Amino acid sequence: MSVAMKNNASPPDYEIRQIALPLTCLNIMEAGSGAPLIVVPATISELENWIDLIQFMAQWFHVYFFELPGHGLSTPFQNKFSTNLVAQTVEQLADYLQHERFNLMGFSFGGILAMRTYDRLQHRIDRLILNAPCLTYRAILLSRTKILAMRGFGALLRRRMVQERLHRSLRQSRRRALLMDFLQLIGKVENRHQIEQKLAKIETSTIEVLGEQIKEAMKFSYPPPDTKYNTPCYFTMSVHDPLLDYEITLNELHVNFSNVHVTKLFYPFHQPPKPFTFDELNRDFRESIEKTLV
Repeated sequence: MSVAMKNNASPPDYEIRQIALPLTCLNIMEAGSGAPLIVVPATISELENWIDLIQFMAQWFHVYFFELPGHGLSTPFQNKFSTNLVAQTVEQLADYLQHERFNLMGFSFGGILAMRTYDRLQHRIDRLILNAPCLTYRAILLSRTKILAMRGFGALLRRRMVQERLHRSLRQSRRRALLMDFLQLIGKVENRHQIEQKLAKIETSTIEVLGEQIKEAMKFSYPPPDTKYNTPCYFTMSVHDPLLDYEITLNELHVNFSNVHVTKLFYPFHQPPKPFTFDELNRDFRESIEKTLV
């Protein structure tokens, strides 16, 4: 399916609304009027952090971004969070929107969500767009000791008593600072101030989801297909990413897809210190997005 390019001088308008689905009520942001693009979120993603990116992509696509169930205003799953349930939710969202075919985009932990969704809905996906995606635990740049520590931390977060106590503790700035010190000790935490701000208002449902995400990320490995997929896959990542190994991630894509388009970046971070503005995205990433339009 071709995509008609648009060249707007100003950011496209966006709309925020709630959509009731069988598994959850999703809080979504919608912008643009081109071919449908569903963006699966990264860890602890809220709509306010994605406005500029959604408006940027909306110059070419009709974009839908949602807060994960248990995050923001999206209601938690009745059963415990899983990436398979997220894939089912994307399917239900596409059905609700009456898009038989659509494009799919993921960043960071959204790479796992995108692959789970692709595994379920590959026959409906025209393009797969992956930005610094987590695709296998083997790419995580942590020592074995720190990976074990992260697994233990994730297991604690999945306990109801811990969730409730942590929820109360994180309302206190000193205890948030202690948790951030711990996270920086065992993991390569970026954007400390931004994360602390999120932790100050985090809910128990989000803490539970975070525990499940850590569990998934520390063991995830997508099984290679018997025959490589033909779906065009557009990959953008920094070779200096401090959280994920570039070569291992790229190789993972080549194992699974026969049609991989690569945009190599050289940023010293996994996630920018603050979200790129609409103008910055147009300046630095328009060319890489235009490659997906062929």
